[in-house]
Amino acid sequence: MPTCNSAAWVSDSVKSVLSQSHTQLELIVVDDGSSDHTVALLKKMRETDERLNIIERNSCSGGPPTPRNDGIDVAKGNYLAFIDSDDLWHSRKLALQLDSMEKFGLNFLSTQHIPFHSSPPETTNVDDPYQIRFRSHSNLIRKNWVVTSSALIEASLFKRTRFNQQPEYIGVEDYLTWLQLHQNPIIKSGVLTQPLVLYRVRRDSISASKTRMAKKIFYLLSRYTYRGQPLGIRKHLYFATYVFFAFKGRLFS
Repeated sequence: MPTCNSAAWVSDSVKSVLSQSHTQLELIVVDDGSSDHTVALLKKMRETDERLNIIERNSCSGGPPTPRNDGIDVAKGNYLAFIDSDDLWHSRKLALQLDSMEKFGLNFLSTQHIPFHSSPPETTNVDDPYQIRFRSHSNLIRKNWVVTSSALIEASLFKRTRFNQQPEYIGVEDYLTWLQLHQNPIIKSGVLTQPLVLYRVRRDSISASKTRMAKKIFYLLSRYTYRGQPLGIRKHLYFATYVFFAFKGRLFS
């Protein structure tokens, strides 16, 4: 969990992780140079739960990729999960994902999500955890279906992969990472159709600006290589599908 000046909501996000029905976990919160009382809140919570590991960075890196990478570097588990410091997990998220991954032989599994603005909605029932939509690189490059706070990934896939820390990729560094991981021939990926993440929509976030995000997506596609080869003219096709799905999502949201 990367965090920076998140005192207003970080406690709820941390609680949603530490209250998981799957209890064998370590929550690594990497503070990216907060100037508010975020760290003080985290240290208070650590007094009652030693599974909380706090890493403090001295200065702000400008985005989540650097603190995410710092967390990956010290993680000890067989799986890596990511959550932003303003999002919330369903209490059975990890348990249902782990069960599904074992049942279907997956090493990458994301979930559906529910967006909210100020007050999170009531958590939903999850009666059938095994509704899986299998996915591949060809699906992903047409539409980024992976909400970062929903991803659960076998840690071995990150042996040679990290989030891109270059400033021009901030906001799409997670999408780039998912694309790179899905080039791995051993990837077995899917989406669990249950909404197990509550995703906070903030006006000050990078993704809130559709124009800015569109520019970043086009930049990514212009420089992305698949099996060592640039996309060439195909980048326009993939960008068009991005615009279509973004418009569709906004129309029906």
